[in-house]
Amino acid sequence: MEWVIQGIGGGIVVAGLCRLAGLLVGLWRGIRYRKQQRRFAREAFRRRVQAATARHLERKRTRSAATPAGLGIEVVFARSGKTCLWDPSIGSLLELAKRNNVNVRVGCRSGKCGRCLTAIKSGAVSYVSSFQDRPAAGWCFLCFSIPTGTLILDA
Repeated sequence: MEWVIQGIGGGIVVAGLCRLAGLLVGLWRGIRYRKQQRRFAREAFRRRVQAATARHLERKRTRSAATPAGLGIEVVFARSGKTCLWDPSIGSLLELAKRNNVNVRVGCRSGKCGRCLTAIKSGAVSYVSSFQDRPAAGWCFLCFSIPTGTLILDA
């Protein structure tokens, strides 16, 4: 149903104008909708980042809590200059190094790749699991070894 309004220069189609007005209103609503969606997404992202940051800080606090003196075995990472206390709840020497931000090379975490092979300057280690290819004397795989006493590593 089209109505024609007669004017000086000819006819103007009212339906066309109504469609144009509807299109403009739709665009305006769409822009407002998209702005609202972006705001909601930013707020949701901000909440997720805050929650993840809080979890990370809590994990870091519990990880770096020092073991009271006398309850752990002292492990010294000579190259990085860090002295840490190891206790059985930590696990391997690699986990101890990671928890204390010691830069060590990591690979397969099962002793097959040899990336975590580290020289022992003083002390001894025992291995959590048995395997055929043990490193030479004076060396250890950090990924599944634990200290038997005070230990100084070249890491």
